[in-house]
Amino acid sequence: MNCSEKVQVVLGGTSGMGLATAIALGKQGPVLVGGRNEKRLADAVAALKEAGVEGYGKQCDISDRASLDAFVEYATSIAPIGNVVNAAGVDTGASELIWKINVQGTINVVEAFLPYIGGSCLVNYSSITGYYYQPSQEELALWANPTAPDFFEKSFEATTKKEIDPRMAFMGPQFLTYIASKRFVQYYTAANALRFGKKNSQIFSVAPGSFDTPMLRESSDEVVAGIARGTAFGRLGRPEEMADFIIKLLEPGHEYLTGVDLILDGGKHAMGTVKQYE
Repeated sequence: MNCSEKVQVVLGGTSGMGLATAIALGKQGPVLVGGRNEKRLADAVAALKEAGVEGYGKQCDISDRASLDAFVEYATSIAPIGNVVNAAGVDTGASELIWKINVQGTINVVEAFLPYIGGSCLVNYSSITGYYYQPSQEELALWANPTAPDFFEKSFEATTKKEIDPRMAFMGPQFLTYIASKRFVQYYTAANALRFGKKNSQIFSVAPGSFDTPMLRESSDEVVAGIARGTAFGRLGRPEEMADFIIKLLEPGHEYLTGVDLILDGGKHAMGTVKQYE
């Protein structure tokens, strides 16, 4: 869809794939990035301007609806809302924080921006790890009503009853909350296809595999090298590759694409689920 001259929004756009996506979106119009850290936010705006992008930044915590509403108000003061990319997320820390940002934050982003979306697209970042989580019937019943007052508490509690997929066990049991949260992002994105379609708009999610980002580099060199070997190309993905993938999908000619999760993982999921021919 053509969203030129509208403000392009990237939440979690201060580094890695989010920042690369923000820079690429600058071809379509001004770009507003959001993030929790003021220093990283300032650095991201500087990177946008260095790349020739009309860049703006505003502090925002997507898990806090009031913070997000203030962010949306600022975005609309720049220009009408164009495409929205939600790249915000965490994979370490307290389990409740992971659930709050990745799950409640995603719900907040959709609910806050949907009234302003028209002839455009919202993209959520999921993760290839979401495919290693199978929600229970109890969880699916809860996920069907994400605006319920007790949704956060009950959905988080239901997740803690599960065991991590054996293929992800090497990451440790604390990783369960992360992969469950990313499975929810995939589910929630699909569940919103009709709402966006009624506004002549699209919603889809992208599932990165192992990309060379500051978040991944927090792991040891040995762990990073092992992760890279788990791809068909023996390397990590580059943030710019994900940005290019998203930008191409947002270009005119892909208006029938909505309600799906799209994988860009260098073959990681294929190698982990199907015996490979040698």
